Amino acid sequence: MSTASSTLTQKTTSGVAWSGIFQIARQGLSLISVSVLARLVPPSAYGLIAMAVVLSNFFDSIRDLGTGNAIIRELRPTERFIATLFWANCILGVFLAACVYALSFPAAAFFHQPALVAIIQVVSANFAIGSLGIVPSALLSRKMAFRQLGTAQFLAALLGTATAVTMAYFGMGVWSLVFGTLATTTATALLVWVYNPIRILWTLDFRIIRSISHYTLNLSGFGVVNYFSRNVDNLIVGRFLGSSPLGYYQMGYTLMTFPLQNFSSMIAQVVFPAMAQVREHEERTRSAFIRTSVLIAFFTFPAMLGLFVTADPFVRSVLGAKWLPVANLLLVFAPLGMLQSVMTVNGVIYNVKGRSDWQFAWGTFSGALYVLSFFLGLRWGIQGVANCYALMWLALLPINLMLPLKLLDLRFSTYLRNFWPVAQVNLAMVAVAEAWLWGIRHAGISNPPVQLVTTSVVGAVAYCLFVRWWKVPAARELVEILQHSQNRFAGIAARLLT
Repeated sequence: MSTASSTLTQKTTSGVAWSGIFQIARQGLSLISVSVLARLVPPSAYGLIAMAVVLSNFFDSIRDLGTGNAIIRELRPTERFIATLFWANCILGVFLAACVYALSFPAAAFFHQPALVAIIQVVSANFAIGSLGIVPSALLSRKMAFRQLGTAQFLAALLGTATAVTMAYFGMGVWSLVFGTLATTTATALLVWVYNPIRILWTLDFRIIRSISHYTLNLSGFGVVNYFSRNVDNLIVGRFLGSSPLGYYQMGYTLMTFPLQNFSSMIAQVVFPAMAQVREHEERTRSAFIRTSVLIAFFTFPAMLGLFVTADPFVRSVLGAKWLPVANLLLVFAPLGMLQSVMTVNGVIYNVKGRSDWQFAWGTFSGALYVLSFFLGLRWGIQGVANCYALMWLALLPINLMLPLKLLDLRFSTYLRNFWPVAQVNLAMVAVAEAWLWGIRHAGISNPPVQLVTTSVVGAVAYCLFVRWWKVPAARELVEILQHSQNRFAGIAARLLT
């Protein structure tokens, strides 16, 4: 292996290790936050936030117009290039904040919730503040400085959680969620500058903007249609079923997207700059795609299937009995989240290959069908919306897979064959966990925390034993990543696993 290739491998594995450490910490923090806040804040407050998020997420999908990815893909970004994108993002951030602020009144009227006006107006500040951190964050990713980036994001999340919990404890209700998010955004924007201080020229070159516009506009177009496919269900549920059902639905959906937002996206964030550097080497790109997808499955499949098995005791123990309708939603969302977690790498391939136009076209077509599924399921309440969405997503799964595989010239059978060892151990783990939970219930043990903890432990032990018994290749990949990471904690974990 050449020195350059070895260095890139070390940077990638180190990035995965550091990002993984911080992501695990953030996931734990999120779980604690959800558990605490769900007991202090009523479901109706979560419903109001979900209504506000429907609006803010639309503008968030175009908050940088793909300029962050453009910086990562650029072979040799100049100071003029960086300065132009920084000031363009600042202007765009202020513009989007003004748009969200102005739309607060129509949004409140649409949902018949006057309280939404003030909530959305405060949320709008996130766009202006967040725009300041886009360029330094992209440069940290480009340099694969994921320890610094992860530290900044974790400290910001810690501050945001502390703000939300403190305000909720003093009875601030929905405002605890609003200002918790604002604190996280502000802290992130400040900390990425601390870890990556850069000199910004006073220049705005429209020729640079035009040169990347084809790539960035298609990427932004996909962001918009992806927003609709992931948020119109909230709009529909909130408009026709009310804030409390929306609160239940949003909580179930949030739990489904935990692996997407907290693990799969982290892996994609690390892999994208690495793949961008070797995009001319087809075999290395194919290998990286397969290995990354399988590694994601190695972690997310058991987590989401475990949530599927323990849905009822999990909701009773972690969220409380008042959130019980979420348990039935998890029976649909948990397996769906498992499958969606490995699809995150598809977006990396579109970006690495510069085919954001394919991504935009497919997102537009599939997004329209997802919206149709939400309306079809509405007559059966929130469970019907979830069921119809899941069925539509599964129907489109083959096409969703075939497009990136075509860009990589990779056979479908080869792709699936690499997933079988992970799928095998997960099916065996589910069988053991289901049998254990059934057994302790029939033994008269009805305490939800006991059911949750013992089933989780049994499932985790069974998973580890099956992985070792069947010698799953993904486990060896994990050990190699940890060994090459040059990270002390990862090295200790590799020795323990070996």
